[in-house]
Amino acid sequence: MIELAHNPVTPQALMDFNAAHPHAGPGDFDGNAFHLVKKIVKASLHYDQGGLCVYCETPLEPDSGQIDHIKPKRGNDGHPHLTFTYTNYAHGCIRSGGCGQRKGDRVLPIEPAPGCNERFSLSSDGSLEPMPTLNRREKHVVRQTRDMLGLQSAALVREREKWINAFVSLLKEQPLIAKDFLREAPFRHILLRLIS
Repeated sequence: MIELAHNPVTPQALMDFNAAHPHAGPGDFDGNAFHLVKKIVKASLHYDQGGLCVYCETPLEPDSGQIDHIKPKRGNDGHPHLTFTYTNYAHGCIRSGGCGQRKGDRVLPIEPAPGCNERFSLSSDGSLEPMPTLNRREKHVVRQTRDMLGLQSAALVREREKWINAFVSLLKEQPLIAKDFLREAPFRHILLRLIS
């Protein structure tokens, strides 16, 4: 996952929308009044996230994917009061059976935030597991988060393995530019688990 740190400045369009619609709720998120604001917010999130899906870390175009509510706006665990809160937004892909599509209206045990990957271990084959030093309950939380987002899908594991192999080769052949590689590579947040 991306260790998401939102821009501390909320996009002006979102602040203006909130001022003009103080009683807006979850039903207004997909309404006409918020349509243009949503595009601006998505572009801002795209910048905050370095062009990657917040959950699986695959590349996204600024106008693709969706705005996902980190804490859901609806459902049994809904937080409707956070429907129009910038720090509750993330730019996610629309991967069938994964990421925000799979998460739905559930609360993530581990949210995308600074330090979120510290409990994950990345294997050389691209699979994600809990850190071996965690206790049983903590390991369950890691697996639950991983599975809730579909981060252990065969396709993602294969893609991560390709980037791991590229990084390892670069580390052996040109170690001085290996860290630069990590600044731009997909999966760069989880790839840091290889050197931490």
